[in-house]
Amino acid sequence: EPEATPYLLSIGRISPVKGQDVAIEIARRTGAKLIVAGCVQDKAEDRAFFASLKGAFDLVADVRRQPVGSDYFERVMEPILSSDAQVVYIGEVDTAAKKHWFRHAQATLFPVQWGEPFGMVLIESMASGTPIVGFRRGAVPEIVKDGKTGFVVDSVDEMVDAVRSIAQIDRRDCRRHVEECYSIEKMTEGYEAVYERLARPQPVRVLPKTGLRAAGVAVRPDRRVTIG
Repeated sequence: EPEATPYLLSIGRISPVKGQDVAIEIARRTGAKLIVAGCVQDKAEDRAFFASLKGAFDLVADVRRQPVGSDYFERVMEPILSSDAQVVYIGEVDTAAKKHWFRHAQATLFPVQWGEPFGMVLIESMASGTPIVGFRRGAVPEIVKDGKTGFVVDSVDEMVDAVRSIAQIDRRDCRRHVEECYSIEKMTEGYEAVYERLARPQPVRVLPKTGLRAAGVAVRPDRRVTIG
């Protein structure tokens, strides 16, 4: 695994619910370089939000047309990271390029503003060995092991403190956590366990005062029967 390069990463659709404005605030308050990556969808709210961010970008470097190869870091990333620009917007990156930006970052910021039900960014980052600093919303506290694969926080102030403490996280633990909990093998085992449980014969019982014989049938106190 490569050593972390001193920059933070914010990646995802440019939208108020993703919190890129908060990520920029974190960068300014910690003095860290921030790479912002993501598309701007054709939604009025997202376009307006992106327009509001433009003044905060010290550099816009669209890397979409850059081929990804073994020299990607030296050819594309290093010139951007060695520049004096603190907050850099690089546009939307494809899967191959995304891996490079994840694996070299100190941390991925996830200041999500809504209860995101999963968040592939979390998995992709940790799979690359890069810890997460995210708000305690949606699935974040379920996916990120606080203090082990990153930090789960409740405020901007706490996120600033977490970024300053990110060196405490062992990047190997991030990768190990994904392998143990979110690998293809683990997912397959989970599906098999569910299907096996569903295929198992269910006991048939006679419901009181109804004469119904079924599994999964509940009788409510008012004697009405609900199926489910």
